[in-house]
Amino acid sequence: MNGIKVRPIDPLMIRDGRPFEAVPGARAHTMTDIMPSVLAGSIRTLLGKLNAGSGSMKDTFNHPHNRNIHRIKVRGPLYEYKGTIYYPIPQDVSFYKEKDSGDLCVSIRRPIMMNEGEGYYGTGRNGLHEQMWPALSAYKHKMEKHVPAYMSSEWMTKWLRDELSEADWRLELKRWNDRYSPSRIAERCCDRDNHAKTDNEPTDTFLAAFPIEERVHTAIETCTRTAKDKHLFSTESLNLPDEMNLLAEVDIRSAEIAWPAELSEIHSLGGKRGLAHFCELATAEHWSCPDVMLNAISSAQDNSFIRMVLATPSYFSKGWLPEGFNEQLIYENAWNTGVDLQLRWACVPRWQAVSGFHNARGEKAVRRMVPAGSVYFFEVIKGNARDLVEQKWLCSVSDSNRRKEAFDKEDGFGLALWGLWTPMNLNVKGS
Repeated sequence: MNGIKVRPIDPLMIRDGRPFEAVPGARAHTMTDIMPSVLAGSIRTLLGKLNAGSGSMKDTFNHPHNRNIHRIKVRGPLYEYKGTIYYPIPQDVSFYKEKDSGDLCVSIRRPIMMNEGEGYYGTGRNGLHEQMWPALSAYKHKMEKHVPAYMSSEWMTKWLRDELSEADWRLELKRWNDRYSPSRIAERCCDRDNHAKTDNEPTDTFLAAFPIEERVHTAIETCTRTAKDKHLFSTESLNLPDEMNLLAEVDIRSAEIAWPAELSEIHSLGGKRGLAHFCELATAEHWSCPDVMLNAISSAQDNSFIRMVLATPSYFSKGWLPEGFNEQLIYENAWNTGVDLQLRWACVPRWQAVSGFHNARGEKAVRRMVPAGSVYFFEVIKGNARDLVEQKWLCSVSDSNRRKEAFDKEDGFGLALWGLWTPMNLNVKGS
C-alpha cells in the first residue's frame, strides 16, 4: 500500500450529472464534496502517465504496461486540514437554534428499544420492516441552515464512543459559531475578490461547507481563437481552504505497474483541468482504527449495539439497504467478518446522484448513492463486535455494481467508521 497526499492549487470543479452543453447561458454545477471516483481517476491517470513516460492521454491508456491500470485500488479521500483529519457530520444529529438564547444546539437521534406489547407500523405503504426501532429526537424544531459540514477525527472518535452529550455539542458549537457565523465570516474575509475563504484555525473541531465559486466564461472560435459573440457560460467550483489536503491510499499490486520513486507531480483534478499537487505520503496511521475506539468497545458493558457512519458515499444495490440484509434485516457474516447483524434503524438523507466518465466507455450511468454521513444502527446477534470494527474501519462496504464501468469499491466509495450506541427506552408500556 502507498499513500498519496493531494494539495489542490485551483478551485475544483466536481461536476454533477446535470447536462452541460455548448449553448449560450449554460451552467456547469458542482457537487459539494470531492467524489472518490474523481480522485481515483486522477490518480490512475497520473500513475499511468508516469509509467508510460508520456503526457499524452492516448499513449498513456494504449501503452502495453498500462493494460491493467484500471485495477488500481484507491481508498479515499479523507480531508486533512493543518494536520487534522475531518469527516462529514453524521446524520444522527440535527442542528437547531434555541429560541431564547439563539445558541446553535443539536438534537441526538437514537432508536427506541421496544417494550413488550409495543409495535412499529413499519415503512412505506405496505408497512415493511416492522422489526425496526424508530429513532426519535427530543425536540421538534426548524432545521438550521448555517451549520458545520465536517468535524475533526478527535471529536468523531468521542462521538463514536458514545461519550458526547447535547450539552457538550452546544458548548463546542458556540465556540465555532462565534468565529464562523455569517457576520464574522464577512468581517474576516481575506479575499479581495469577495471569494468566501475562511481562515479556520488548527484547533477547530468543526469546518463549514466548502464555498462555491462561480466564474463566467466565453466560448472561443476555433479558427481565430477569439471570443464568440453571445456565447457566455458559467461554471461552479469548490474553493477549498488553504492548507487543505486530500489523503488516499493506493494499492497497485493488481495493476502490475511500478510505483514511481519520490512521487511529486502537478496534475489535473476534476473538470476544466484544475491543478493539484500529488506527492507520496509515508504515514498511514489514520487508516487504522484508533486504539481508544477498540478499547472502548472491549470495555463496554454492552457492546452489542454498533453503528456505522459512512465517511464517503456508498452504493447499495437495494437503494438505502446493503445487499447482504435479508427480509428480516439480518446480515449473516456481515462483510465476511464472522459477525451477524440485525439492522435496527438508519438515518439516511435524500439519495445523491453520482455519474462520471470512463476513458474507454465514455459517460457512466447515473447511480443513486447513499450520502456520506449516513448512519446505520445495528445490533450484534452473533460474533465479536471488535472484530467487525477492527477489520472494516475505513474499508468499503459498497455493493458490487452490475455495471462494469463503475468500480465503486475500488474507487473509495462506502468507507465506513464504526462506533457504539445506546438505545433509548421510553419506559412506557404499549397498549
